[in-house]
Amino acid sequence: METSMYRQPAPAELYEQIKDFLHRYENHKQTEPSRLRAMIGDEEAGSRVGNLTVVRVIDCIGRFEPINGTTIAEKVELSRAGITKIGARLLREGLVKRERMRHNRKEIYYRLTPEGRDVFETHQRLHASEAASFRTFLDGYSGEQLAFVGEFLRHAGAEFERQRHEPLLEQAR
Repeated sequence: METSMYRQPAPAELYEQIKDFLHRYENHKQTEPSRLRAMIGDEEAGSRVGNLTVVRVIDCIGRFEPINGTTIAEKVELSRAGITKIGARLLREGLVKRERMRHNRKEIYYRLTPEGRDVFETHQRLHASEAASFRTFLDGYSGEQLAFVGEFLRHAGAEFERQRHEPLLEQAR
């Protein structure tokens, strides 16, 4: 008989722990723009960062430039109108520039300016630092424990996707 040093929580308790974790993670993500501003150091440049959605758009442009608004909208899961609004703001703030490609004069593509590139690279450093801290945190767990957590997260993610695509009427039953 296998024994474990862990107490097995009831499903309802585990559900509450997962909900609590997700809320804490969401709150942590919401602090990302302020942590990014603090890393930038230049108060004027940092003030342009805005909110988490703006940071996500800058990150998307930096990773895939030149990139059009439709593709940005798909990648960050926002409406095309929302991207147009954020793009206009980033243009005013001097973080992006718009251009048209020679082969397609109709469509607008976004690129980062040097100031936008600085925000993007600082954001990359912030994520690298967080990843290093998290890897250190994970060092306290065995390979078997990490394998279980990985499997759990894959299954939970698949379940979230299944529920997201399930018709709302079926969920109400």
